[in-house]
Amino acid sequence: MAAVKEQIVPPVFGRVLDIGCGTGDLAEWFDGCEYVGFDINPAYIETARRRHGKRGRFFCGSVTDEGLAVEAHFDVITAIGVIHHLSDEEAAQLFCMAARLMKVGGCLITIDPCLVDGQSGAARLLMSMDRGRYVRPIAEYMNLAACAFAEVETDVRHDLIRIPYTHLIMRVSAPRGLR
Repeated sequence: MAAVKEQIVPPVFGRVLDIGCGTGDLAEWFDGCEYVGFDINPAYIETARRRHGKRGRFFCGSVTDEGLAVEAHFDVITAIGVIHHLSDEEAAQLFCMAARLMKVGGCLITIDPCLVDGQSGAARLLMSMDRGRYVRPIAEYMNLAACAFAEVETDVRHDLIRIPYTHLIMRVSAPRGLR
C-alpha cells in the first residue's frame, strides 16, 4: 500500500474529506491534519470512531445527503473504492459535491477497479465478482469526473495488490464553477 499512499497523500495538506471512509484507516495516512470521513455503513463508522476517533471525525451518510455538504472546504478529498459502487447519476453527484467542497488548489483522488484492453482474464473475472456493479472502462470514469472538473489525470496500475487486478487512480482538480 506504500505505492498508493505516495499517490494520494500530497506533501502539503490541511483538511481532508474521505468519502466512503469505511473503518477510517486512511486517517492514519493524514495524521496531523483535520480529517473528516463518512460512509453509509453505521458499523464501519462505529469502528472508525473507536479506532481512529482521536485522528478525525466520522459521520454516517451517503454522497446524496445534503447535510454532509455543510462542512467547510477541503484541500484533499478521497474516494477510494467508491465510484464503482455508484450508478452514473450517483457518481456525478459525488463529483459535483467534491467540486463544491474543494478548496482552490485542492484535489480529489479516487481509486477504483477498471476495464482496460489487454488486461488478464483473471483480473476481469475477479472484478466481475466485486460487489461494485459499475466497474467501468477508463474513459467512462474520466467522463464522469470531467462533468465537474477541468483537470483529470489518470494512472492505471496492475500492481497495487497481490492478485491480478487493474486499478485506476484518478487525480482531479480545477472544479468547473459548481460552487
